[in-house]
Amino acid sequence: MITVNQPASKLKTNMIDCANIRGFNYHPSYGTSGLEIWQKFDAAQIRTELGRGRRYFPGMNAIRFWLAPEAWRRDRKAFEMNFEAALQIAASFGLVVMPVLCNRWHDSQLDYGGVYIDHFLPCGNRGSWNLTEYLDAIVGPHATDPRIFAWDLCNEPFYYASWNADPFLPILRAAEHRWLASLYQQCKTLGAQAPVTVGVLYETPLEEVDPISDFFSVHPYHIIGGNARLGTQAAFEKLLDEFVAAATRLGKPLLATETCWGSLDDATRVANLRYTLGELKKRRIGWLAYALHHSLIADLHRPEFGPVGVPGNLAFIDADGTLRPGHEAFNEF
Repeated sequence: MITVNQPASKLKTNMIDCANIRGFNYHPSYGTSGLEIWQKFDAAQIRTELGRGRRYFPGMNAIRFWLAPEAWRRDRKAFEMNFEAALQIAASFGLVVMPVLCNRWHDSQLDYGGVYIDHFLPCGNRGSWNLTEYLDAIVGPHATDPRIFAWDLCNEPFYYASWNADPFLPILRAAEHRWLASLYQQCKTLGAQAPVTVGVLYETPLEEVDPISDFFSVHPYHIIGGNARLGTQAAFEKLLDEFVAAATRLGKPLLATETCWGSLDDATRVANLRYTLGELKKRRIGWLAYALHHSLIADLHRPEFGPVGVPGNLAFIDADGTLRPGHEAFNEF
């Protein structure tokens, strides 16, 4: 395991009350990828969509908003101005923000973009993807920004599901650890006062990300008919209990920064989200459900808007701005 110079638990930070987070991931509706969302940044559309969220879900208090270093590289000044605009819009609705600095989730239907293996694994004369200036520009000016309640270093790293028996896997994991540890250490050097974390899937033990997490950010999805660890209620509840036990043992808060599996059928999705949020609340785990609004990115739209993958539609608000039938169930929790 790769460690950082100082254990995360010993670093000064403004810790959040994870149990009372009630919010959403948010991707603006107009983009098919992170690059497109930020290159076509539309403040008016973002204001409209977050306003809908506030209207339909009056108890929401936070959003997890994904950034795109590839867009920053193309137009740094515009990106930095647009990031500030997004924070202002969120604050105008009483929402605090978890910016996601990088992404490692890749979809076979509609890829979001972000970081790939050769970005952190030095390959010949390519070298690794150096994000030092990006963090300087984004985290530095907002190190003490009260609108930011946490920083997510990277969405869903360490996902090598089909590589588990590959002898190359330890090399990949070690390289990814080194890369993430460098991001974590730089955020701390820049004086980030909001806690820093990394959003992981269920396959990643919390002990593995403990050195680079001020609190634990997990993505528990109850996937009906899915694999043995997620496909039944008993398995899902066992997974949640394992998360709670590990977080307690390691002495850090726990937050579900993605949850509520999707479906193209509204009633099926509503039944699942009621069950999921009920189980999280029983364990005093707060959440950022996936995801607030229809979008052209993967898994957040109905079939008429593009390819649909295995999760179906995870949006809570439809393309026409109306609430998906039954999805006011969010407010019960």
